[in-house]
Amino acid sequence: MEMLSQSTPALRLNPVEVCGVPSELLGRAESDRGVQLVAYQYKLNSEIEYTVATDAPAFSYILKAPVDTSLTREGRSCEGRFNYFVPGAPLALRGTGLMIGVICIFSPSFLAGLSQIEIGHPLTEIGLMTDIESERLIYLGRAMFREAVEPGFASALFAEAMGMVSALEIARYERAHQTDQGPSHGGLAPWQMRRLETHIRAHLSQALPLKSLGRLIGISARHLSRAVRRAKGVSVYRWISDFRLAEARRLLTETDLPIHEIARRSAFQSSGAFSTAFRAASGYTPGEFRRLPVERG
Repeated sequence: MEMLSQSTPALRLNPVEVCGVPSELLGRAESDRGVQLVAYQYKLNSEIEYTVATDAPAFSYILKAPVDTSLTREGRSCEGRFNYFVPGAPLALRGTGLMIGVICIFSPSFLAGLSQIEIGHPLTEIGLMTDIESERLIYLGRAMFREAVEPGFASALFAEAMGMVSALEIARYERAHQTDQGPSHGGLAPWQMRRLETHIRAHLSQALPLKSLGRLIGISARHLSRAVRRAKGVSVYRWISDFRLAEARRLLTETDLPIHEIARRSAFQSSGAFSTAFRAASGYTPGEFRRLPVERG
């Protein structure tokens, strides 16, 4: 998919895609100092594996993608709507249907200039980043797309400002993930484990799919499964189930809520399913547990 002139550094797809995939440049805004905002769309073909590569550092925000979209790097799944691409780090893309997004392309000289301002963190040394989770980058990505599609007054200045803010936000994100006490023994940093536990406790009655949990902390579902098993010795589903059963024990002990309501709050589809799981875990049915006169663990 050729979105820019051949002489311009840009995210590009391999020749198969150029020749075989209908593509369209939706709009572009650029500054004189080396920032380009490119809004695009292209149609993925399920029979083709596309190679996504870049000639220059580029921040990508995907607004729309087919449900079966798969982006991988050396066999590792990359989730989320954000990616920070760098030269020499191609990714494999598969899917069926229309993808719409925006790319902020940085010239090396632009990033080098920012690095001189932001002493102590050379932006030019940031590598490939996928699975990014950032509310600020969501806002910036949408603003970039609107400006690229419908450039307004002082569009060049806007593009430069968006490039500066997004580059620094990516640098902050990368630094935070490197310095937040490092990864735990199980492969998750302390902040990731805290965020997971807080989210799970707050949503015990709801579905908690692996993909959503992984996205919450910026990793793939597969990575999440491996990391939790290493850290906790059980699967993610068993780990979540333990949280739910612990909450059920608390509700049985501290409230007079009916069994069916406790089952609902613990994400069980029926009182029967809840009773079976609770008995397997504690040796008692919920009713028997509630009637125990001694302190319950």
